[in-house]
Amino acid sequence: MSNVITKDYTDYFKGRDWVHMPGFYAQDWRKFMTDHNRVFGSGPFFYTTNTFSRLLFHGDEIDCTGLEFHAAYGAWGSHTIEVVEPVPFSVPTMFSEINSEGEPGFNHLHIFVEDLEEAQDACEFLKIPVITVGYPDMANAIEKAKATGADVEAIKKNAGKASFMVCDMRKELGFAVQLITPRAQALHSAIIGAKDKWDGSAETMFIPLGGK
Repeated sequence: MSNVITKDYTDYFKGRDWVHMPGFYAQDWRKFMTDHNRVFGSGPFFYTTNTFSRLLFHGDEIDCTGLEFHAAYGAWGSHTIEVVEPVPFSVPTMFSEINSEGEPGFNHLHIFVEDLEEAQDACEFLKIPVITVGYPDMANAIEKAKATGADVEAIKKNAGKASFMVCDMRKELGFAVQLITPRAQALHSAIIGAKDKWDGSAETMFIPLGGK
């Protein structure tokens, strides 16, 4: 994030389409998605474990050694859904701030932005609090890129850059927003593509995405 903000970000969020993927917290991601499938017929679900090289919480560096986001992503009708099980829950993140441990619930919506550093500047300009900024564990990210057919060299070029951030719009609007870059588009496309090919069986409901 820049030390001095010289750009006018008044209209930064205007006209942006939100990604139709609500993000949820659950203590048991597999049970959450199994229950979601039973009620809504959603699926299939890609699952992985996200790890981080750095994590900021309200601007402060957090010791994220051992922190794992066990995550699953799947199709829900013409849209998608994400659930994350953070382990341990006690590490300060958007989940420990917004959700109660052990109680599944909504956490955030997603919006694509071009650049997360610029997005942090925009949030500072607009006085929108940033809860969490995450920097990926590069080995973990490369493994998942290989598993999904994503551009590994592009992943390497973005080493040291944030992979996601969550800003807090609860005071004005009642929800948090996770900002992600277009690099995540491959996952969204894969989810929708898998839905059209899925036979609906429990045996093929969960698909490993790589990473752990």
